[in-house]
Amino acid sequence: MSTDSVHVKTNRRHHTHYYHVDVFSKGPLTGNGLTVLICNQFPKSETMLQITQEMKQFETIFLKKIQDFEYSARIFTKDEELDFAGHPILGAAAVIQVMQNCKETAEIRFHLNCKDVVVTSVEVDNQREYVCSMDQGTAEKIGRIAASDYTELIKPLGLHRDDLAAAYPLEIVTTGLSYLIVPIRSGLETAGIFSSDYESLVTSYGAKFVYVCDIEAREGRTWDFSGLEDVATGSAAGPVGSYLCDHGICKEGETIILHQGRFLGRPSELRVLKEQETGSMIVSGNVSIIANGTFYDGI
Repeated sequence: MSTDSVHVKTNRRHHTHYYHVDVFSKGPLTGNGLTVLICNQFPKSETMLQITQEMKQFETIFLKKIQDFEYSARIFTKDEELDFAGHPILGAAAVIQVMQNCKETAEIRFHLNCKDVVVTSVEVDNQREYVCSMDQGTAEKIGRIAASDYTELIKPLGLHRDDLAAAYPLEIVTTGLSYLIVPIRSGLETAGIFSSDYESLVTSYGAKFVYVCDIEAREGRTWDFSGLEDVATGSAAGPVGSYLCDHGICKEGETIILHQGRFLGRPSELRVLKEQETGSMIVSGNVSIIANGTFYDGI
């Protein structure tokens, strides 16, 4: 009996705790789902990829504590590791606030593969609801697409030239992940990725992903290149917010509300602001903590 007891205790030391949260939510079971794993050491990259595939979320984030409110983080989709992503970092911030039992505003620093990001998390009415905000830094314009190339880039999205918001250019912008921003006035409901080689085309222009944005509605859609749609994309919110301000559609210093996820039955709200003094893109959203659990030994 004592041997079994010791064996159980030893195994428990290696268990990995996780949380399930919804980000950019309007309450539990809305917004973009996320798995947050708390690791003593990061598993092998292939194991983290397998876990992400197992959890069937668009992304999963793995955290390793450096000290209170400072963590190393690695982010995976079902296909690959990302250097940066939005909704995993915001969701992880709320989890860390819970883990640290912080009842006031928490400020968390994340060390990612290519940059550090600071996030503030504020608990709302003690209801497992949090408002989290990240400073994505200044946006970088990678390039503007020549009008002669528009048809080649939008046809695989199921869009036509008449769908475009003609006064605004197709442009590639990044705050950590580069997005080809496609401004439209119609066609959002039928947009998608309808080409098996669209990734290579987008990559050839210097973009990682594409974001289709209805300029008037402030509503967008994005997908991975298998055609899987994302519910709410924090890494796109900074670039899109910068684009809207730079082209005079929105004003610096004012909060822009972006909508996403309607076509998946998960309507989400992303808030973004371009600071007037620094030009930094501040992306924020609500986080709902839904559940927690344990991965057993060997994971």
